[in-house]
Formats: sequence, C-alpha cells, structure tokens
Amino acid sequence: MIKESMKNIILASIVITLFHSAVFANDGCLPKDITFTEEKQSTDGISNSEDILPNGSVFVDHTLSMEGFVVRDNENVSATDYNYLRAMDELAFQLSLITESQTFHRYGLDIEAITSEQLNKSTLTDFYQCPASIPSSECRNIQSDLESVLTIAAMKPENFYVVVTDLFLKNTQFFDPKSNIKKSLSKVFNQGQSIGIYGVKSKFNGRVSGLPSGSIYENANERAFFILMIGEKNDVLKFRDNLEKDVFYNVSEDSKSFTIYTNDFVLNKIGPGEIKKEDLFPGSGATLKAFYPEKYNFFHQYELRHSHDPFKGVFDLYGIQLPDTILLTDFTTNVTLYQTKDIRKCDSWKKLDNIEGLVTISQDENMIDLEVFGPNNLASKKFKRKINYIANFNVVANNIGLNNDNFWLKDWSFTSVDEAQIIQSSPIFFPTLNLSRFATMLENIQRSEFEKIELIEFNIALRLE
Repeated sequence: MIKESMKNIILASIVITLFHSAVFANDGCLPKDITFTEEKQSTDGISNSEDILPNGSVFVDHTLSMEGFVVRDNENVSATDYNYLRAMDELAFQLSLITESQTFHRYGLDIEAITSEQLNKSTLTDFYQCPASIPSSECRNIQSDLESVLTIAAMKPENFYVVVTDLFLKNTQFFDPKSNIKKSLSKVFNQGQSIGIYGVKSKFNGRVSGLPSGSIYENANERAFFILMIGEKNDVLKFRDNLEKDVFYNVSEDSKSFTIYTNDFVLNKIGPGEIKKEDLFPGSGATLKAFYPEKYNFFHQYELRHSHDPFKGVFDLYGIQLPDTILLTDFTTNVTLYQTKDIRKCDSWKKLDNIEGLVTISQDENMIDLEVFGPNNLASKKFKRKINYIANFNVVANNIGLNNDNFWLKDWSFTSVDEAQIIQSSPIFFPTLNLSRFATMLENIQRSEFEKIELIEFNIALRLE
C-alpha cells in the first residue's frame, strides 16, 4: 500500500515537473531582449500633464497693410468671404478654450499690450494705425516687427502663442545680418516647440503696399492672412482643429491650408504590439505555423520552402506621422536576426546584429513598401534548413522631404522678380511676398534639427523546411 502511494507521489511529481518544464519552454524560450508586445504603463497615481493648460498670448499685426481685410465693399467680386473678420471675432474665445489665461498685443514697429476690449476692435479700421512718429508718406511701407514677437515666443517655451499677420516679409528680413528671424525660429525648435501656419484667403478691399519696387497695388479683391501658432505640438493641432470646426468650416479647401513644422513627427508609432496580420503579406511558399503562444500577439510565424516568394508590407505615413507635416523620407532598416536549432532551449539563441540585405524598402510619396526574404534575396539565401529564426525589423526615417511643386506656401507666394508680371496680370487674389522663403527657412531649420526616427518595428519567426 505504502509502495503504491509512493509510486503515485513520484509519478505525480514527474508529471508536475514535466508540466512546469513545458510551460517554461513555451513561456521563456524566446530571445530575452526582443519585444513582442508593448507594455502599457499604469497611470494610477500619475498626474496627467495634458490637464495643465498653458498661458496664451495673441499678437496682431496692426500695420496699414492689414486694413483692407476689415473694409467691406459690396462691389468686391471675390467668391471668398470676409474670413479675416470672422477669425478676429472668434480669436480670443478660441484661445480661451485651450489656455489658462490670455494676454493680447498688437505689433507694428514695436509691441503694445492691449485689452480684450481693444482686441475686439481689430474688426474696425481704427485698429490699424500709423505711429505718430512716422511721416504719413511712409506709413504704408512700415515693416511689422515679427522678429521681436518670435523672440518673445522663444523666451517662454511653456506658453502658447498666436500671431495674426499677412506675412508680407521684405528681403532684408532674410538677408540682413541684424535680422533675428532665423535665430529665433532655431531657438523655438531647439526647445521642442512646434510652429503651425494656417493660411486663409479672405476678401480684401484696400491697397497692397510694401512691394519691393515701392509701388502700390489697388486692384486686389482677395488676399491671404496667416495665423501662426507656436507651442507644444498637441496644443497647435488642437487650436487648428478648433478653428477648422468653429470658424472656417464654410471655407473651401482651396482657400485654406495648414502646415505644422516640428521635430516631434510621430503620432502613432507601429511597434510589435500594434503590427497587424494584414500589414505583412507572405508570398507563396510560406505556411502559417504557430511556434510561439498566442499571448505574445506574434502573428507572423511561418514555415518556408527554400523557393518562397518575398513577404510584402505596405504602410501609410499619413497614419503614422503627424497630419500636415512635411513627409519623412530616406528610409532604412535595422535588422537583428536570432537563430537556434532548438526553441525549447532558452539559452541557445544566437544574436546577429546589423543584418544587411534582408529587406528592401521604397517610398512613393506617403506610402512605404517593404519586401522581405524571397528567392532573389541574397541574405535570406543563407538561411539553413531546420534552423529556427526570428528577424526583428526597425524601419528608420533619416530625413524629411518636400515636393515644392505641390506645396501651398509656394503657390501663395511671390518674390521681387515676379512683381512686375503679377501687377501686369491684374490678379484678384494677390499673393504674399517672400512666403516661400519663410517656408524654406522653416524647413531648413527643421531639417538641421532633425534626428532619425524609428517608425515601425515588427518581428517575423520562420523555419526553413
């Protein structure tokens, strides 16, 4: 009886030991430093910084070049509405929705603090004045001091700034060694702030002054004004969204555009925990086979014939990076390969870094195409039969790019060499002086501050038949 009991105990112990060994094999025999799921950190007891609203400041260009936006004329033939008036009527309220407190300013030759009541008068012609110290003959040639506004924004990066202007910039503001525009913009990027430019076309009844030749154009029925937003990227996008929803909802798409300049490009990084089955398509010669348990969300596990077709992956940048940013470009991949003869032996994995040639990558505007393995892939031809492999792929963006031919800031811009031709054509919509140069400056600063970004990470397990 005792012997029988002892046998049962021993058998039970053996079964339990084998069971735990099997569980341990299933749970632990994966490369120790590879990630299969993204762990979500608990927010219990952690304050949410998004609940802390920034302070907000408004700066309105009140030079006479802006006056035509608030003058009404029933004979204006533009199909565009008085969108500037609508914007200024809503500006203070919209800012209050995303900021803790608000201050208001107008700027021309210098910067002046104003009250909310004075800001409300920005829809009237009296708001746009020439300083008493300036001769009346020179009033329409005053260049607004955008440089000082940008300097203030760079001094307190924790705040949110809104600048309303026509962005009519003279050549000297780009080429004069004393100009601080580039220096201030660089500091903004260095501190992690983002810059949004929301351009909106509006009816305009007045003179276009400040032209390079010193002349004045009086036949414009439509011009663009710009709302610059400087601050944390989420605040910039939230303010843009509010304007789009509450203020410019009736404005046609060809009469408004937005671009955000930032060093924080990624909105939705795709990691091993986010990769979907349909993100990667195996070719013929690949058979889905589960080597590892479901809890890892490890969808891509295959047994391959030696003559298999390549895997293909297609990813849309518009779903990964921030909306309305310049597209990321110059993509490369970092590949780490793990191999073992027996996946049940947890310490048998061998790690091979910087595997080259295992994947090819191409880009067509916002679409990224990946091709992995395949019969013509020299690296995968080195795979050995009956060996287990796990390949870890990281897709890296090394630069930003821009198709200037399709960029709205260029389409709305002109330079001094274009002036005579533009005036001769008598346009209803009068473009903005040096707008493309301002955009190019922002892009170059953004490019100089850019650091490579890992956008996509995924794993593929395979065994060659």
